[in-house]
Amino acid sequence: MPEWVENWCGRVGGLTKFPDGTWSSGVATDVSFPIHVQSELARVEDGSYWFAHRNNVIANVVDLFPPPGPIVDVGGGNGFVSRGLIQRGYDAIVVEPGEMGAKTCRARNVPVVQAAFQDIFPPKNGTPAIGLFDVLEHIEDDATALARIYETLTPGGMFYVAVPAYQSLWSQDDIDGGHFRRYTLSSLREKLNACGFTVEYETYFFASLVFPLFLVRTVPTMLRRRSNVTMAQTTDEHTLPKGMIGDALRWSFGEEERVIRRGRTVPFGTSCLIAARKPR
Repeated sequence: MPEWVENWCGRVGGLTKFPDGTWSSGVATDVSFPIHVQSELARVEDGSYWFAHRNNVIANVVDLFPPPGPIVDVGGGNGFVSRGLIQRGYDAIVVEPGEMGAKTCRARNVPVVQAAFQDIFPPKNGTPAIGLFDVLEHIEDDATALARIYETLTPGGMFYVAVPAYQSLWSQDDIDGGHFRRYTLSSLREKLNACGFTVEYETYFFASLVFPLFLVRTVPTMLRRRSNVTMAQTTDEHTLPKGMIGDALRWSFGEEERVIRRGRTVPFGTSCLIAARKPR
Protein backbone atom coordinates (compact mmCIF):
# COMPACT_ATOMS: atom_id res chain seq x y z
CA MET A 1 0.00 0.00 0.00
CA PRO A 2 1.28 3.52 -0.76
CA GLU A 3 2.14 5.58 2.31
CA TRP A 4 -0.75 7.99 1.77
CA VAL A 5 -3.18 5.03 1.82
CA GLU A 6 -1.79 3.82 5.13
CA ASN A 7 -2.03 7.34 6.55
CA TRP A 8 -5.64 7.77 5.44
CA CYS A 9 -6.74 4.33 6.64
CA GLY A 10 -5.03 4.89 9.98
CA ARG A 11 -7.19 7.95 10.61
CA VAL A 12 -10.48 6.25 9.74
CA GLY A 13 -12.52 4.89 12.62
CA GLY A 14 -13.95 1.41 12.20
CA LEU A 15 -11.07 0.12 10.05
CA THR A 16 -8.67 -2.64 11.11
CA LYS A 17 -5.40 -3.60 9.45
CA PHE A 18 -5.10 -7.37 9.12
CA PRO A 19 -1.87 -9.40 9.14
CA ASP A 20 -1.87 -9.71 5.35
CA GLY A 21 -1.70 -5.91 5.09
CA THR A 22 -5.31 -5.39 4.01
CA TRP A 23 -7.70 -2.95 5.67
CA SER A 24 -11.31 -3.85 6.43
CA SER A 25 -14.20 -2.87 8.66
CA GLY A 26 -14.69 -6.54 9.52
CA VAL A 27 -18.47 -6.20 9.14
CA ALA A 28 -20.75 -6.85 6.18
CA THR A 29 -23.63 -4.39 6.04
CA ASP A 30 -26.12 -5.23 3.30
CA VAL A 31 -26.10 -2.90 0.31
CA SER A 32 -28.67 -2.53 -2.46
CA PHE A 33 -26.45 -4.03 -5.14
CA PRO A 34 -26.05 -7.61 -6.42
CA ILE A 35 -22.45 -8.03 -5.24
CA HIS A 36 -22.56 -11.73 -6.13
CA VAL A 37 -22.12 -10.78 -9.81
CA GLN A 38 -19.00 -8.65 -9.29
CA SER A 39 -16.52 -11.19 -10.65
CA GLU A 40 -18.63 -11.66 -13.78
CA LEU A 41 -19.07 -7.90 -14.08
CA ALA A 42 -15.29 -7.46 -14.00
CA ARG A 43 -15.04 -9.52 -17.18
CA VAL A 44 -17.71 -7.35 -18.81
CA GLU A 45 -15.94 -4.13 -17.79
CA ASP A 46 -12.70 -4.87 -19.61
CA GLY A 47 -14.45 -5.26 -22.97
CA SER A 48 -17.28 -2.77 -22.50
CA TYR A 49 -17.63 0.40 -24.57
CA TRP A 50 -19.96 1.74 -21.85
CA PHE A 51 -17.44 1.42 -19.01
CA ALA A 52 -14.62 2.71 -21.24
CA HIS A 53 -16.55 5.83 -22.27
CA ARG A 54 -17.71 6.51 -18.71
CA ASN A 55 -14.09 6.30 -17.53
CA ASN A 56 -12.97 8.76 -20.20
CA VAL A 57 -15.75 11.22 -19.35
CA ILE A 58 -15.04 11.03 -15.62
CA ALA A 59 -11.29 11.46 -16.12
CA ASN A 60 -11.85 14.45 -18.41
CA VAL A 61 -14.00 16.15 -15.76
CA VAL A 62 -11.43 15.38 -13.05
CA ASP A 63 -8.81 16.96 -15.33
CA LEU A 64 -10.97 20.10 -15.57
CA PHE A 65 -11.54 20.25 -11.81
CA PRO A 66 -8.60 18.42 -10.24
CA PRO A 67 -8.75 17.22 -6.64
CA PRO A 68 -6.53 18.74 -3.94
CA GLY A 69 -5.39 15.23 -2.97
CA PRO A 70 -6.25 11.53 -3.34
CA ILE A 71 -9.74 10.51 -4.46
CA VAL A 72 -11.72 8.10 -2.27
CA ASP A 73 -13.89 6.07 -4.65
CA VAL A 74 -16.86 5.09 -2.47
CA GLY A 75 -18.62 1.90 -3.56
CA GLY A 76 -16.03 1.59 -6.31
CA GLY A 77 -16.78 -2.06 -7.06
CA ASN A 78 -14.04 -3.74 -9.05
CA GLY A 79 -11.93 -0.58 -9.16
CA PHE A 80 -12.47 0.09 -12.86
CA VAL A 81 -12.91 3.85 -12.45
CA SER A 82 -10.10 4.16 -9.92
CA ARG A 83 -7.74 2.21 -12.17
CA GLY A 84 -8.51 4.67 -14.96
CA LEU A 85 -7.88 7.65 -12.69
CA ILE A 86 -4.61 6.14 -11.48
CA GLN A 87 -3.55 5.67 -15.10
CA ARG A 88 -4.28 9.39 -15.61
CA GLY A 89 -1.86 10.19 -12.79
CA TYR A 90 -4.26 10.64 -9.86
CA ASP A 91 -4.07 8.90 -6.49
CA ALA A 92 -7.20 6.91 -5.71
CA ILE A 93 -8.47 4.31 -3.25
CA VAL A 94 -11.64 2.21 -3.44
CA VAL A 95 -13.95 1.73 -0.46
CA GLU A 96 -15.93 -1.38 -1.40
CA PRO A 97 -18.01 -3.74 0.79
CA GLY A 98 -18.00 -6.70 -1.61
CA GLU A 99 -15.32 -9.34 -1.07
CA MET A 100 -15.08 -10.18 -4.78
CA GLY A 101 -14.88 -6.51 -5.72
CA ALA A 102 -12.07 -5.96 -3.22
CA LYS A 103 -10.17 -8.99 -4.58
CA THR A 104 -10.50 -7.68 -8.13
CA CYS A 105 -9.22 -4.27 -7.04
CA ARG A 106 -6.12 -5.90 -5.60
CA ALA A 107 -5.62 -7.94 -8.79
CA ARG A 108 -5.83 -4.66 -10.72
CA ASN A 109 -3.27 -3.03 -8.37
CA VAL A 110 -5.87 -0.58 -7.11
CA PRO A 111 -5.68 0.32 -3.38
CA VAL A 112 -8.85 -0.88 -1.65
CA VAL A 113 -10.52 -0.96 1.74
CA GLN A 114 -13.17 -3.65 2.18
CA ALA A 115 -15.97 -1.81 3.92
CA ALA A 116 -19.28 -0.11 3.36
CA PHE A 117 -18.90 3.65 3.74
CA GLN A 118 -21.65 3.69 6.37
CA ASP A 119 -19.57 1.33 8.54
CA ILE A 120 -16.46 3.51 8.72
CA PHE A 121 -15.84 6.91 10.23
CA PRO A 122 -13.39 9.14 8.37
CA PRO A 123 -12.47 12.28 10.30
CA LYS A 124 -14.63 15.28 9.52
CA ASN A 125 -13.04 17.76 7.13
CA GLY A 126 -10.27 15.23 6.48
CA THR A 127 -10.69 13.78 2.96
CA PRO A 128 -9.64 15.89 -0.06
CA ALA A 129 -11.83 14.26 -2.71
CA ILE A 130 -14.60 11.67 -2.98
CA GLY A 131 -16.06 9.95 -6.02
CA LEU A 132 -19.48 8.30 -6.15
CA PHE A 133 -19.81 6.69 -9.57
CA ASP A 134 -23.19 5.03 -10.17
CA VAL A 135 -23.61 4.44 -6.45
CA LEU A 136 -26.01 7.13 -5.18
CA GLU A 137 -28.99 5.52 -6.92
CA HIS A 138 -28.41 2.41 -4.77
CA ILE A 139 -28.84 4.40 -1.53
CA GLU A 140 -32.41 4.80 -0.30
CA ASP A 141 -31.68 7.89 1.83
CA ASP A 142 -29.48 9.72 -0.66
CA ALA A 143 -29.81 13.09 1.11
CA THR A 144 -28.24 11.72 4.31
CA ALA A 145 -25.46 10.03 2.34
CA LEU A 146 -24.62 13.29 0.56
CA ALA A 147 -24.60 15.20 3.85
CA ARG A 148 -22.14 12.70 5.31
CA ILE A 149 -19.87 13.00 2.28
CA TYR A 150 -19.99 16.78 2.65
CA GLU A 151 -18.88 16.68 6.28
CA THR A 152 -16.11 14.20 5.42
CA LEU A 153 -14.52 16.40 2.76
CA THR A 154 -11.88 19.00 3.54
CA PRO A 155 -12.88 22.62 2.91
CA GLY A 156 -12.14 23.14 -0.79
CA GLY A 157 -12.45 19.37 -1.37
CA MET A 158 -13.96 17.97 -4.56
CA PHE A 159 -16.90 15.61 -4.99
CA TYR A 160 -17.50 13.81 -8.30
CA VAL A 161 -20.83 12.03 -8.72
CA ALA A 162 -22.27 10.10 -11.67
CA VAL A 163 -25.81 8.68 -11.71
CA PRO A 164 -28.27 7.22 -14.24
CA ALA A 165 -30.51 9.81 -15.86
CA TYR A 166 -34.28 10.19 -16.30
CA GLN A 167 -36.88 8.26 -14.36
CA SER A 168 -38.65 7.84 -17.70
CA LEU A 169 -35.87 5.38 -18.66
CA TRP A 170 -36.61 3.14 -15.65
CA SER A 171 -36.37 -0.55 -16.55
CA GLN A 172 -35.93 -4.05 -15.18
CA ASP A 173 -32.18 -3.39 -15.22
CA ASP A 174 -32.68 -0.71 -12.55
CA ILE A 175 -34.72 -3.13 -10.46
CA ASP A 176 -32.19 -5.96 -10.81
CA GLY A 177 -29.34 -3.54 -10.11
CA GLY A 178 -30.84 -2.42 -6.79
CA HIS A 179 -31.63 1.14 -7.86
CA PHE A 180 -34.07 3.33 -5.94
CA ARG A 181 -34.32 6.07 -8.56
CA ARG A 182 -32.83 7.79 -11.59
CA TYR A 183 -31.96 11.51 -11.66
CA THR A 184 -31.90 14.66 -13.72
CA LEU A 185 -29.12 17.20 -13.45
CA SER A 186 -31.51 19.64 -11.79
CA SER A 187 -32.70 17.13 -9.16
CA LEU A 188 -29.12 16.10 -8.37
CA ARG A 189 -27.95 19.72 -8.24
CA GLU A 190 -30.73 20.60 -5.79
CA LYS A 191 -29.68 17.80 -3.44
CA LEU A 192 -26.04 18.91 -3.59
CA ASN A 193 -26.90 22.56 -3.02
CA ALA A 194 -29.06 21.60 -0.03
CA CYS A 195 -25.97 20.05 1.59
CA GLY A 196 -23.86 23.15 0.98
CA PHE A 197 -21.95 22.07 -2.12
CA THR A 198 -21.07 24.50 -4.89
CA VAL A 199 -21.59 22.88 -8.29
CA GLU A 200 -18.60 23.63 -10.51
CA TYR A 201 -19.63 21.65 -13.58
CA GLU A 202 -22.48 19.42 -14.75
CA THR A 203 -23.25 17.45 -17.87
CA TYR A 204 -25.20 14.56 -19.27
CA PHE A 205 -23.43 11.90 -21.33
CA PHE A 206 -24.32 8.86 -23.45
CA ALA A 207 -26.67 11.05 -25.51
CA SER A 208 -26.72 8.54 -28.37
CA LEU A 209 -28.02 5.79 -26.06
CA VAL A 210 -31.22 7.51 -24.88
CA PHE A 211 -33.46 6.13 -27.61
CA PRO A 212 -31.81 2.66 -27.80
CA LEU A 213 -32.04 2.24 -24.02
CA PHE A 214 -35.70 3.26 -24.04
CA LEU A 215 -36.41 0.87 -26.91
CA VAL A 216 -34.40 -2.13 -25.67
CA ARG A 217 -34.93 -1.86 -21.90
CA THR A 218 -37.74 0.50 -20.89
CA VAL A 219 -40.42 -0.51 -23.40
CA PRO A 220 -39.99 -4.27 -22.84
CA THR A 221 -40.13 -3.63 -19.08
CA MET A 222 -43.36 -1.67 -19.49
CA LEU A 223 -44.78 -4.55 -21.55
CA ARG A 224 -43.50 -7.05 -18.93
CA ARG A 225 -41.30 -8.73 -21.51
CA ARG A 226 -37.99 -8.03 -19.80
CA SER A 227 -37.32 -9.78 -16.51
CA ASN A 228 -34.41 -11.47 -14.76
CA VAL A 229 -31.75 -9.83 -16.90
CA THR A 230 -28.92 -12.32 -17.41
CA MET A 231 -25.19 -11.67 -17.51
CA ALA A 232 -25.23 -12.91 -21.12
CA GLN A 233 -27.69 -10.12 -21.99
CA THR A 234 -25.56 -7.60 -20.12
CA THR A 235 -22.41 -8.74 -21.93
CA ASP A 236 -24.15 -8.49 -25.29
CA GLU A 237 -25.46 -4.99 -24.58
CA HIS A 238 -22.00 -3.82 -23.53
CA THR A 239 -20.55 -4.86 -26.88
CA LEU A 240 -20.69 -2.34 -29.72
CA PRO A 241 -22.56 -3.63 -32.76
CA LYS A 242 -20.53 -4.10 -35.92
CA GLY A 243 -20.90 -1.97 -39.00
CA MET A 244 -22.39 1.50 -39.40
CA ILE A 245 -24.31 1.52 -36.12
CA GLY A 246 -21.21 0.68 -34.11
CA ASP A 247 -19.18 3.25 -36.03
CA ALA A 248 -21.83 5.91 -35.41
CA LEU A 249 -21.92 5.17 -31.69
CA ARG A 250 -18.12 5.20 -31.47
CA TRP A 251 -18.07 8.59 -33.24
CA SER A 252 -20.74 9.97 -30.88
CA PHE A 253 -18.73 8.96 -27.82
CA GLY A 254 -15.62 10.62 -29.22
CA GLU A 255 -17.58 13.82 -29.83
CA GLU A 256 -18.93 13.80 -26.26
CA GLU A 257 -15.44 13.40 -24.88
CA ARG A 258 -14.18 16.32 -26.97
CA VAL A 259 -17.08 18.52 -25.84
CA ILE A 260 -16.54 17.70 -22.17
CA ARG A 261 -12.76 18.05 -22.43
CA ARG A 262 -13.34 21.67 -23.51
CA GLY A 263 -15.51 22.31 -20.44
CA ARG A 264 -18.74 22.42 -22.44
CA THR A 265 -21.81 20.31 -21.66
CA VAL A 266 -23.89 17.61 -23.31
CA PRO A 267 -27.59 18.60 -23.09
CA PHE A 268 -29.06 15.12 -22.54
CA GLY A 269 -28.02 11.51 -22.07
CA THR A 270 -28.60 8.33 -20.10
CA SER A 271 -26.17 9.44 -17.36
CA CYS A 272 -25.51 12.61 -15.34
CA LEU A 273 -22.16 13.78 -14.00
CA ILE A 274 -21.49 16.64 -11.57
CA ALA A 275 -18.27 18.00 -10.12
CA ALA A 276 -19.00 19.91 -6.90
CA ARG A 277 -16.83 21.61 -4.30
CA LYS A 278 -17.14 22.05 -0.56
CA PRO A 279 -16.56 25.76 0.03
CA ARG A 280 -13.49 26.81 1.99
